[in-house]
Parts: sequence; structure tokens; C-alpha cells
Amino acid sequence: MTGARLEHLNIICYKWGTRYSAHEVNILYASVQRHLGVPFRFFCLTDDPSGLRAEIEPREIPARARIGNGPKIYTFSEGFLGLGPDEHVVSLDIDVVIVGSLDFLLEHPERDFVIARHRSKKSISRGHGACYRVRVGSQREVWDRFIADPQAAAATFPGRKDVNAFSEQKWLEHIYRGRDLQFFPEGKVISFRRDCRALAPSFRLGESAGRWLSLAMFGEARLPGAGEAVVSFAGLTKPRDVIDHHHLHLRRAPFVKQFWHE
Repeated sequence: MTGARLEHLNIICYKWGTRYSAHEVNILYASVQRHLGVPFRFFCLTDDPSGLRAEIEPREIPARARIGNGPKIYTFSEGFLGLGPDEHVVSLDIDVVIVGSLDFLLEHPERDFVIARHRSKKSISRGHGACYRVRVGSQREVWDRFIADPQAAAATFPGRKDVNAFSEQKWLEHIYRGRDLQFFPEGKVISFRRDCRALAPSFRLGESAGRWLSLAMFGEARLPGAGEAVVSFAGLTKPRDVIDHHHLHLRRAPFVKQFWHE
């Protein structure tokens, strides 16, 4: 199917608790609208739909999935959101900054599951959950095995420190162990920390030291300018934190103000 592309996408994000605001979801919608060249539906799976733009379709998160990053595993369920088996869903983290065309998401429609490659060399997960595309129901094993015993999954695959009680990335690596994964083109989904010259040398002092001694106040983070489309802000620092100031050991990023807005 060389040259074939999807002609429609379903974009989803997950918002539960207080970590993200409706305003940030609205920014994500507007960013997709500016950078995706085909018609799309935009869903927000959330426990609080107040404040979302009218174009955003809110959906409820199943109560039994609300453990750590468990809600994101719901994406892999059969009949997800009532969509048919020929529909493709793209999941985007709310804390990404879209800086270029998203049309790379339309490529290779024959692939059932495509994910961003993890940029950290220390990670045991090959895939990065900030951005992935799945054909509805084609990977139902990911959801079915999780929901059979969510507590056991959370205990076996915990998240980083106490930020999350369950890591969906570790779960995906567990499910796909010994199997090949298909990734988006290299350089399309990048890491703010690793790829944007954002990290100051003082990071070697440790994360907590960044609150009182950080060299990130000097210099600015910059985009590589190599065709990147999505910048992931995985971790404690979010786009809002570096618009005008440095945050912990990460430098301020003027490009966020340029791209991250409604």
C-alpha cells in the first residue's frame, strides 16, 4: 500500500484528576486543527468535561480502569467509543506541543499499531505512549489482559515514583515482548528534555536540587529544526512551565509560546 494514506482520523486525549486543565485540552484541539490535513473527530476521555470547546466530544473513563495510567489502556478495547474496526485512533498526551504537520500520522494505513519510539536510552520501554495510532479493536489483548486484574497489573508494572500507580508503557512492553513494534518516522515525535537542548548541566545534582540550584536560568531551549512535528514533555515539567521561565533543570522555551495556544 505504498503511497496510500488515511483520509480521516479520530484524535483522543485523556484528562482525569487535576493535573491538566480544560484549557490545555482546548490548546491540543486547536493545535491538531492547525496541523492535520484531513477531517478528524476529537475526543476527550475525562471525569470532568466542563470548559471543553464545543468541537470536543467528551467521553467517560470506565471506573474500573482508573488506576495510574490505566485509562490510556482503554484505547485498545474492542468497539472503543463505539467506533468500527476500520477506524484508526491516535492518542496524544495533553502535554505535547505540536510544531509541524501531523500528516505523518496518516501514513501506512495497513499498520494496526504504530507508536513513537522512546527517546530515553535508560527506558525498558521501546514505545513512548505520548503518541500512538491503533486500529480499533486490533490490539484488544492489551486491554483485555489489563482489565482482567488491574490491581495486579499496577503492582507488577508501577509508574515512576508516585506520579502514577501504573505505567502503561511498561505494560505495552510486557504485552509486546519478543514481538516487533512499528514506529513513526524517526524525528517526528521528539523529547523536549533530550532533543531541544533544554537540559542544564546541573541536572546531575538531582531533580530536587533544581528547586534551589539550577543552571537552567542560562540559555534557551530550541527546536532541532529537522522536520519534527510533536514535542513530548513527559515528566514533571509541562509546556506551561517553560513559556517564560526555566523550570527545575530545564531551560525556558520561547517556541512554546509560538505553537502552544488556541
